[in-house]
Amino acid sequence: MNSPLEWLASRPFAHRGLHDITSGAPENSMAAFEAAVEAGYPIELDVQTSRDGQAMVFHDLALTRMTGANGFVHDTDAAELGALWLGESRQRIPALVEVLELIGGCVPVIVEIKSGSRKIGDIEGAVRPILKSYPGPFAVTSFEARTLAWFREREPQWPRGHNVGLRYLAPYKPWWRRLAWRYLYDVDGAQPDFVVYDRRDLPNWATKRARAAGKPLLSFTIKDIAEMKRLAPHTDNIIFEGFRP
Repeated sequence: MNSPLEWLASRPFAHRGLHDITSGAPENSMAAFEAAVEAGYPIELDVQTSRDGQAMVFHDLALTRMTGANGFVHDTDAAELGALWLGESRQRIPALVEVLELIGGCVPVIVEIKSGSRKIGDIEGAVRPILKSYPGPFAVTSFEARTLAWFREREPQWPRGHNVGLRYLAPYKPWWRRLAWRYLYDVDGAQPDFVVYDRRDLPNWATKRARAAGKPLLSFTIKDIAEMKRLAPHTDNIIFEGFRP
């Protein structure tokens, strides 16, 4: 690949950081991001907003799995979130600002916007000023086309990635939007620059067409060498966890 986005294929991306709960570095923790930087792996991470509008790095909508606490990220203030332990580790839920300060442009970053059913512009608006001042290579991704369209309108130079997985096509969305997203036809003016497709749905003709049109294709989440080798002819890069490629 020879394009301004060639860094997307430079090295596999560590899914939610180079996490390993047995060594005290749970997913989306400062320890996991520090480990990725030290190993030279680009990073994929997830962002939501707290009740008071702060961009926090956390994957699940609910707090239970990772913290044991009840409730949801968007119903909890940032200070309360930052006081929660991740699993049995000594790591807490970090703010996006903290994470990017740690990474400091040392490795590329993919920032996934966890829009869910939130109003478009809430999370995006919290993330935008933070990324505007970030010096390193980054891209924003989402399963929500309107999130990418929001960024395209305001920051058209930022690389945008279209997240797709048949298991993640929200049933509450109109059938035509789900169909278009699955087969990589542009909807809502998103005009993504690259694609991030579920490994379980590869290869397929839609991703072959996208690659032929010059859009880099990444796949998630690869968990072993065998799967990485299977996908090698069909992708430009992978997002991995549980092993080191």
